Amino acid sequence: MSTDPALLQNFIPVQELTPANRSRLADKAGVIELPSRQRIEDAKQGRWLTYLLEGAVTLTDGAQEDLIEAGSARARRPIFPLERRPGLVSAQSRGAARLLRLDRALFDLLLREQRVSGYEVQDTPLNGAEGKLLYHIYQAVKDGTLNLPSMPEVAMRIRDAALRPNVSVHEIAQIVQIDPVVAAGILRSANSAALRGSQPINSLSEAVIRLGFEATRSLATRIAVSQIFKARTPLIRRRMHLLWEHSVQTSALASVLARHCGTLSPDHAQLTGLLHDIGCVPILLYAERESLLENTEAIESALHHLRVPVGLLVLDYWDLDNDFAKIIQNAEEWRRDSPLTAADHADLIIVAQRMLAPADSTLPALEDMPPYARLGLGPPEQQRTQALLQEAQQQLSEIKHLLTPQAA
Repeated sequence: MSTDPALLQNFIPVQELTPANRSRLADKAGVIELPSRQRIEDAKQGRWLTYLLEGAVTLTDGAQEDLIEAGSARARRPIFPLERRPGLVSAQSRGAARLLRLDRALFDLLLREQRVSGYEVQDTPLNGAEGKLLYHIYQAVKDGTLNLPSMPEVAMRIRDAALRPNVSVHEIAQIVQIDPVVAAGILRSANSAALRGSQPINSLSEAVIRLGFEATRSLATRIAVSQIFKARTPLIRRRMHLLWEHSVQTSALASVLARHCGTLSPDHAQLTGLLHDIGCVPILLYAERESLLENTEAIESALHHLRVPVGLLVLDYWDLDNDFAKIIQNAEEWRRDSPLTAADHADLIIVAQRMLAPADSTLPALEDMPPYARLGLGPPEQQRTQALLQEAQQQLSEIKHLLTPQAA
C-alpha cells in the first residue's frame, strides 16, 4: 500500500522537504503493524526515521521511560532520537500500533540537494570552470562522496557528551585531551588575563570548571575548526591564509559587538565568525585537487558564486543547526530585513564584515543598515566605531594565540 505524501508534512523534520521531495520519500516508505507489547530497538532501526501513526509506545533507554501516543505533539517527531544516545534505546507497543518507516539516507540526500538548489545558483552566471566545479559537487552529494572537511573528533565528542544530563567534568576533560592543540588552547584560555584567579590552572578538569561546559564546548570547536584552513599549492595556500585572516578578524569583532549588544553570546559570535565563510574551504580544496581554478580572478569568482551553497552542504554534513545556515546565507545581506525586532548572530556577522571593509567601500553606510540598528549600539559615530575596532584588535591577538595550531 502506497503512502500518501501529504501525510509526511505533519512530521518533523520531514516537513522541511518540498512537496516533490516528500513524494519521492513517500515512494520508499513502509508501514509496520506492531502487535501488543512488541519491542523494537534503535540499533536495528538506525537507518530509518520511524513515526507513530496509531496506538502508543513506550520509549526507554534503561534509565527512563517516555510514553508516545499517536496524535500528540511528541508523535510528530521520530520515535527514536535523531542523535544516537549511548546504550540501547528501545520502544514497546502498549497495544496494537502502526508505525511509518522512512528511509533516513534518502531523506538526508533529498534535504542536502534541496538546500543547495534552494539557493538560486542557476540564476548566477557561472563560467566553465565554476560550472564544472558545481557539477562535481552536485554529483558528489548524490553519490555520498563529497570531499568535505570532517568536524574534528574532539568537537563532535564534546557536543555529544554535553547532551547527557549527568556528564562529569572529568569526562569532558578526557575528551579534550584527545587533541593536544585543543587541550593547550583550553588551558591557555582558562589562564588568560580575563579569567585568571589567584592560582594558575594546570589540569584540564580545573580548566573546564573555570570555563564552564558551554564555553569549553564552544572554544574546543573553534580551535578544532581552525585547523582545517590548510592547503598545499602556493596559490590556494595564499588564498586560504587570507580566508583564515578574514574569518578570525570577523570572529574577534563579532565577539566584541556581542558584548556591547548585551543580548547575544560572545562565545557563539566567535564561532559564527569563523564559520560564516566555511563553504570557501572545500571549494578551495576541491579546486586544488582537480586543478580547476588557475588564477586569482578565477578563484575569487568561484568563491563569490559558490560559497553559500557549498557552505550549506558543510553545515548539513556536520549536522549543525539552522542558526549557522541563516548566518551563511545572510552574511553579506547588508540591508537585511528581519521579522525580529532584536538582533541575531547573523546581524553581528553582517555588521562586523561591514566595519572591517575598506574605507572607500561601495557598501552602504552603517547608519543605513537595519542589522546595525537592531544591535542597539547607538549612532555609528567615527569615534565609537574606531573604539570597537581597537577593542577587537586587542582581542585578535589572543584569539589567534588560541586558534592558530602552531601556537600549541
